[in-house]
Amino acid sequence: MDEIYPPDLPKDDPDRFIRCQDALHVAFAAFVDRAIASGWRTDEVLTTIIELADNHALMLAADADLEGALTVLKKTRT
Repeated sequence: MDEIYPPDLPKDDPDRFIRCQDALHVAFAAFVDRAIASGWRTDEVLTTIIELADNHALMLAADADLEGALTVLKKTRT
């Protein structure tokens, strides 16, 4: 697996998003190539990655919402 280098810019730097893309590009391309080599069509692989990314983002948002609700609940019980 290709190494993904860590961020080298502060969180508020406007170039951080581009650096993240650069850091993930090689590993991402290798991942896509492996899936295609396994027999999946390119459109299937890319559409699936988009769907997985969307679902993962929704899961993280739901987890954050749950954590926030639990924090409020804990505060009201004390």
